[in-house]
Amino acid sequence: MGDKAQSHHPGAAGRALTADRPASLRNVVLVGHSGSGKTTLVEALALTAGAVNRAGRVEDGGTVSDHDEIEHRQQRSVQLSLVPVAWDGIKVNLLDTPGYADFVGELRAGLRAADAALFVVSAADGVDGSTRMVWEECAAVGMPRAIVITHLEAARADFEETTRVCAEVFGGDDPDAVLPLYLPLRAPEGPDGHTPVTGLVGLLSRKLFDYSTGERKESEPGEDQLPGIEEARDRLIEGIIAESEDETLMDRYLGGEQVDVETLVRDLERAVARGSFFPVLAAAPAAEGARQGLGTVELLELVTGGFPTPSEHPLPAVTTTGGEPRELKPCDPDGPLVAEVVKTASDPYVGRVSLVRVFSGTLRPDQTVHVCGHGLADRGHEDHDVDEKTGALSMPFG
Repeated sequence: MGDKAQSHHPGAAGRALTADRPASLRNVVLVGHSGSGKTTLVEALALTAGAVNRAGRVEDGGTVSDHDEIEHRQQRSVQLSLVPVAWDGIKVNLLDTPGYADFVGELRAGLRAADAALFVVSAADGVDGSTRMVWEECAAVGMPRAIVITHLEAARADFEETTRVCAEVFGGDDPDAVLPLYLPLRAPEGPDGHTPVTGLVGLLSRKLFDYSTGERKESEPGEDQLPGIEEARDRLIEGIIAESEDETLMDRYLGGEQVDVETLVRDLERAVARGSFFPVLAAAPAAEGARQGLGTVELLELVTGGFPTPSEHPLPAVTTTGGEPRELKPCDPDGPLVAEVVKTASDPYVGRVSLVRVFSGTLRPDQTVHVCGHGLADRGHEDHDVDEKTGALSMPFG
């Protein structure tokens, strides 16, 4: 998570890694109000991972996930979009959702398809009521979450204040479960009074990650910079230790024992995966011609290292066609096919195209499957009980 020495192998532009086992998959939905920067963040992550050669802009209608003419005209997302990228041998399915309330059905579809959520919060606008409601829904089902603060370049952006608000709103009775892993590193104040964010300071590693050249470079902080991060670092360590499965660790730490970074990272990843700790990160799109946007490497490391695999996602309630409950092993490629049609769209050239989340078994082309709506009182159809034949299978990219 920015504190580990890792090598990564991005996929070729426009093509994501093929995952051959559940452990090499992460399904992540991006949640946030309209204008918080979800689509721009997906574009930045795709660029850093090597899935695209250059980042498009929402204003130009050139982003991967906003591909519909209506989205180009309105300059906002109106439908669920899937962008797969590869990082460190892990395939990450990024589900970009609309933030506007009229398209809440697309958001709910993304939540059903995902195993974890990234809540995107603008440093200029803060947290709105609808984002808070979705957070509470995710909390009710125990979905792991992390927070990404965007729009750091805005004139009224305040990372520290936004982090405090997030801890107050999302932390509930335990604000120490919502803490930053990195602090923004700002350049000297310019003649216009603007101080752009050029990098990040890793609280656990005490490393500087400079993005000012368009590519992440690691260095050691100066002696004058260390005192500024110690208070935030101590609070983060105590927050991680409080979620540790080692009940003696807090007493040892308070007794003066130094806890090694590897132990802290392992405990952090476990706490994130089980949905009891919610790290805060910062991200910004890459400048023109740059290869990496600020914070995108750290975010991809969090997703691949801390978010759960599909094997850790509980199976939905499964019944036979006769309505009898059936127990199945989750994520068994050789087991019976259990999948959910997340959404279906109509394409003028292809016909009906369905986005499907597979929980168990293997979906194959030209396979006859039984589609049943029984038991889905909130979104099912009592009379939907029919055999269907799949057509060609493909992985959407936007």
